[in-house]
Amino acid sequence: MIMTITEAMNTYNPALAILKDKGYVIKIILNEDKEEIFRWNALKDENDIYAFNPLSLLALCTIAEQYGDNWKNYCEPDLYDELLESAE
Repeated sequence: MIMTITEAMNTYNPALAILKDKGYVIKIILNEDKEEIFRWNALKDENDIYAFNPLSLLALCTIAEQYGDNWKNYCEPDLYDELLESAE
């Protein structure tokens, strides 16, 4: 059977579990009124990573793990532009 998975709230717990398994400390930062989530934060070693949801947090942590401090310089090939050019 083919699996289909879509970005939705039911994928947040698996993303958070992966981050915890990787050793990240996860925190929620609330807005000024303390009524809504403003950002998610993952801390590990000297990495301090912020995102607006757990899936983005997992992706950013993966980028940090894969490329380290040099993540900004990784741009070859420029897949984003290539995909835009070939979009249907």
